Amino acid sequence: MLVPEPASLPGRIHPIYLEGKPFQLETVVARQLGLRDGQTVQASAELRGETIKLLLNGKLFDLPPGLRMQAGDTVWLRAQANTTSWLLKPVEPPATGTLNNFTNPAGPAAEALNTSRLNALLLRPPMSPTLLALFQPTVMNGLLQAAGNPELAAMFQRMRLSMQGLSATALQRSVQGSGLWLESFLSQGQAVSGQDCKAWLRRMIRALGERDSPQKASLEKALDDVEAAQVESLAAQARGELSFAMVLPFADANPVDVKFFRPARQPGQEPPPFTVNIHTDNQHLGEIWLKTTISRASHVDLMMWALRADIASLARQHSDALAGRMREAGLTMASFRVFNSARPSLPESWAPTGAMLDVKA
Repeated sequence: MLVPEPASLPGRIHPIYLEGKPFQLETVVARQLGLRDGQTVQASAELRGETIKLLLNGKLFDLPPGLRMQAGDTVWLRAQANTTSWLLKPVEPPATGTLNNFTNPAGPAAEALNTSRLNALLLRPPMSPTLLALFQPTVMNGLLQAAGNPELAAMFQRMRLSMQGLSATALQRSVQGSGLWLESFLSQGQAVSGQDCKAWLRRMIRALGERDSPQKASLEKALDDVEAAQVESLAAQARGELSFAMVLPFADANPVDVKFFRPARQPGQEPPPFTVNIHTDNQHLGEIWLKTTISRASHVDLMMWALRADIASLARQHSDALAGRMREAGLTMASFRVFNSARPSLPESWAPTGAMLDVKA
């Protein structure tokens, strides 16, 4: 799949072309890796201590005999299922431009990204409400029960943040585990986090089996959300913009929809402001939208929309305290506007290919 940063630029990956003998995997290990018979996967060499290890779909292995690699090298392997085991044989890399299942660390991967799939993702908004609804506690409890997999339930517990104990480190870890950087980490030979959203979605889909169900359809739509956000991030990058969207789950609150955006810098002008949009429907505070705009590195403009009048009033009352905390962090709160209403449905930066603006009066 695509990634929000150009992780496969020339010079970043050094493929190994081998006619080496196949090496063997136990069937249970191959199943854990999500391998399919005939699938071509990519593995990379990673230095651990003083030893070179082979990183394959997020798991480390000792280098097989006869396979000589240096840290950063990659090798393509074809999986072959036998009666009692699996074989992985080094092969030539796929043709340039082909996207295969090697990027998926969690299970039977999606089909190669063809033109129709790419166009479908380009025409899809970066983040529809599917993932936001999926991460609601009541919905998630039903999904995990249907999957019946304690390991996936524990993985989701690790994915969740805590409002009470929210920290910059935890937030950074959650953003990195949103699924947007999965393939980027893999292509750089980095181990995949045990709390990656995209990996978890794929494993949940596999856990529900081959039969279609409403739960499985919701998971597949949520996966489309993540991959559409990846495509939009790459498209924005080509325009000189920074744009990515994600949904973060919480253990003690409803999920939060987060969108980051920075327009392209124009020649001869100051760096453009950086904007963070947040939306949640909190069980204690009601539905809230927050827009944070940061300019000149430390000047912050805040806009908040709250459906409940008491919450809007409470926010206004604590604006001075918020400004004080920002000063302690080296920031200047230039403005803070609070509205007791839903956020207006203003045009977003995203627009599908071929979209037109109606300018009739």
